[in-house]
Amino acid sequence: MSTLAEIEEAIVRLPTPQVEELEVWLERRRFKTSVTEVPEPDFLARAKAVWGDRPVGKPLSELVAEGRE
Repeated sequence: MSTLAEIEEAIVRLPTPQVEELEVWLERRRFKTSVTEVPEPDFLARAKAVWGDRPVGKPLSELVAEGRE
């Protein structure tokens, strides 16, 4: 069953108890929340933990300027 028409045809052919069971299942699925709250990562704190307040080397703006020359 890959198309909506095929699914609808199959539902019409189901016995009444199975249709009712399908309705209950669909209702439960409709209101099911699958998304959980995840805190956003703190990229700045992570970068500071890895490289400190001032990373060693040239600033990015200087590297970009050199690349344009």
